[in-house]
Amino acid sequence: MSSSSSIHDDILTVLWSPDQLSHKVSDLASQITNDFSSSSSSSPPPVIVGVATGAFLFLADLVRNINLPLTVDFVRAESYGSGTVSTGVPKLSCDVKLDVAGKHVVLVEDIVDTGNTVSRLISYLEAKGATSVSVCTLLDKPARRKVHFQLLGDGKFYSGFEP
Repeated sequence: MSSSSSIHDDILTVLWSPDQLSHKVSDLASQITNDFSSSSSSSPPPVIVGVATGAFLFLADLVRNINLPLTVDFVRAESYGSGTVSTGVPKLSCDVKLDVAGKHVVLVEDIVDTGNTVSRLISYLEAKGATSVSVCTLLDKPARRKVHFQLLGDGKFYSGFEP
């Protein structure tokens, strides 16, 4: 095995430094903490639902910085197949295990691009009985939006970076 190759060899440009990423994740976590801390004390804490597998590292960093009792689950939605261009028709291939009925859900996605996947997942969580659905994304690409999704209930959109 050659030691001359690195997993970083294919990186052409670094868009954000580790410090910038860490600061942005902390900011997003603070917004979520503040929004749900100021909610009615009778409201249960939000359920965090990560979109696997792309969001798992972002989700891990995010929940470590949210100062609330949380429950975490994952859903798997596939819209890219084996390529890098969205097929436009996201398929759910892994269901949430937690009961989200009557709860506030924060859907955590690495990239919100066309809006197809997020729109499909909001509808899915609404059908599961969620009271509200917020979306938290590390990278938002509004210029590529094809579906302008509607958040559920008192849901908010937490956006990290835009290209």
